[in-house]
Amino acid sequence: MKCTGIGRTRIISVVLVVGCAIAAVSPGLCQDSWKTTENGAAKASKAAHFGEAEKLLLSNLKLTMGFRPKDPRVPRTLLDLAEVYRAEGRYSESLTNYEQALLIYTKLYGKETTEIADTINGEAELYKSLNDYARAEPLLVRSLSIRQKQLHPGDPDISQSQNDLGELCTATGSFDKAAVLLNEALANRQKNPGPESADVAQSLAALGNLYAKTGRLKEAEDSYRQAVSLYGKTVGGEHPDYANALENLALSYGAKSDFANAEPLLQRVLEIRQAVFGPEHRDVAASLDNLAALKKAEKNSDEAATLYERAIKVWEKVLGSDNPDLASDLNNLGAIYELSKNRAQAEPLFLRAAALDEKALGAESPELGTDLNNVGLLYFLMKRYEEAQPIFQRALSIRTKALGADDPGVAETLTNYALLLHALHRDNEAKQMEFRAKSILAKRSK
Repeated sequence: MKCTGIGRTRIISVVLVVGCAIAAVSPGLCQDSWKTTENGAAKASKAAHFGEAEKLLLSNLKLTMGFRPKDPRVPRTLLDLAEVYRAEGRYSESLTNYEQALLIYTKLYGKETTEIADTINGEAELYKSLNDYARAEPLLVRSLSIRQKQLHPGDPDISQSQNDLGELCTATGSFDKAAVLLNEALANRQKNPGPESADVAQSLAALGNLYAKTGRLKEAEDSYRQAVSLYGKTVGGEHPDYANALENLALSYGAKSDFANAEPLLQRVLEIRQAVFGPEHRDVAASLDNLAALKKAEKNSDEAATLYERAIKVWEKVLGSDNPDLASDLNNLGAIYELSKNRAQAEPLFLRAAALDEKALGAESPELGTDLNNVGLLYFLMKRYEEAQPIFQRALSIRTKALGADDPGVAETLTNYALLLHALHRDNEAKQMEFRAKSILAKRSK
């Protein structure tokens, strides 16, 4: 997914707009002023100077207030602002602008035009950023369909839709479909705009993700390397697209425990993202998470805890303090404290994660089962056995119902529960649970 979305061929130069009093200035001059500012915003966005792009587009938005309601520059400005807000992580504002642009474009041109495809494709990318694939998929399918009807085969916008839909298929496990879409997009992009383009780099990165998900780790690493090289030549080494590809390469190193090569790359990714987006952006939080996981894998618990604490603060500002997506980091940080001298600090983290998941996902969600398993194990380690027992019982019930009786998560809770029962001198019950856990794992190993 690209970070920039304003204009593919409209870039000319950056010219600051002083203003245009509609009643006193000719329409031609207003057109020139709007177009010059639009071009400047496109150039700024392509360079990942999103703050500059936003200012220019807001200037144009004021200008459009004097235009006729059916002037196509009105939805174009709204769409461009939506793309910038999406890059900045301001999703609510972005969605509002997408919806306004879509409404106006539909009234102007109908439902099957390239403008509609541009708008719903951007909105779908927003939903992908939020991991809301159910909303993203129909929009991407529709966008691709419109572009294939309206544009010539091999058009870069068709390739963009194929790539974006292929990324979603990778994320949702539709790997065969993803392979067809991503390989077709890559083949077309190698012809137009050409083999040394940022578009090809994007396709290589997307294919790398598919290879990684399907266990083709060497091919994934090779694709990431090529993507990093191409992005370095095209958008430069300070751009967020370059950082995204570099992050993927670093994570491929981490997957094979090559921490010495992974860490400096992840540090560089964090530096780029902080420079482009500031300290309170979701991509910055993701970088902190990745570094924390690496430090945890290296058994450097103190640094891992500090990084998770920083990430949680950013996620709270980005997502809000009641968002269930916080639960993952709360559990990760709690797991570090659980095995440290600060064990008591784990309890509020685990309990908060459980409360967030129960409120958002329901009382029988597998995520809540995981949370409760964590709480039960903590209480066992703290020798709070009477409190641990009902927690384990509930965790086992939820996980069995949500995941199935033969899931490894059920085996995990059975094993932990058995430890508690041994501590309570209920050895026969404990042995029964140990036998069930071993049976599940034995089935999985076949």
